[in-house]
Amino acid sequence: MIDAHLHLQDDRFDLDRETLLKQAEAGGVTFFFCAATRPADWEKVIELAEKRKNIYPFIGTHPWYADQHNSSLLKRLLNDYSAAGIGEIGLDSIKSNPAQESTFEEQMTIAAEMNRPCVIHCVRSFDKVAACLKRLKKRPPALMFHGFSGTLEQAEFLSRFNAYFSFSGTALFPERQKLRKVIAALPADRLLVETDAPDMPPPFWKEKRNVPANLPLILEGIAGIRKTDAASFNTLLRQNAERFLLQRLDQPVPNTDPPFVV
Repeated sequence: MIDAHLHLQDDRFDLDRETLLKQAEAGGVTFFFCAATRPADWEKVIELAEKRKNIYPFIGTHPWYADQHNSSLLKRLLNDYSAAGIGEIGLDSIKSNPAQESTFEEQMTIAAEMNRPCVIHCVRSFDKVAACLKRLKKRPPALMFHGFSGTLEQAEFLSRFNAYFSFSGTALFPERQKLRKVIAALPADRLLVETDAPDMPPPFWKEKRNVPANLPLILEGIAGIRKTDAASFNTLLRQNAERFLLQRLDQPVPNTDPPFVV
């Protein structure tokens, strides 16, 4: 199983990070897409990825921290680490920041120029994200909308830009019926599953801090929404995650051993 989005660098994991990773691995979680949030944690994400081959780094500035963005440092680190994607970036109309839009568009431009996949946070900002995608002369090779909460129509539009849609355990809350209909209707090759740990705990988890070991039950719950068995769904998700991570503009997915073999 692959956790398509979480924040292992978060200081809430500092005391037991390795223990939690081993617990997740014991439950069948083999790879983790670890997303940074601001310049202060970029190098920590990269260090974690260097220590563990099953952690893939994404570095970027989250919209909440747009005023902390450091473009020159981002480019330098991306040059130094060719496997790193860009994320978590995006727009959020609930917790606004005057620098959000310019910071987002700048990072999308860098992702396009450097041919890197992006992880995007989009909260009540679809129109602005869509406008940005239309403005860009060159676009990133692949986009992951993590914790997607939009409509099927919005997903169809975003798919034109090679978008994938990742869902966390919050989709399993009974009141998320509209989101469940979206999950059920999306094309199978666009789906990913995440914990977003240490945030967004699923309904079956009663602790405040979410953990990577919750992924198997989240995956099983979302497989149920799709009316498919968890094993087949996991195989599909693995294929989607590999394609998202490896695809580059004007390049096919390399015909080599999958990167998720340990």
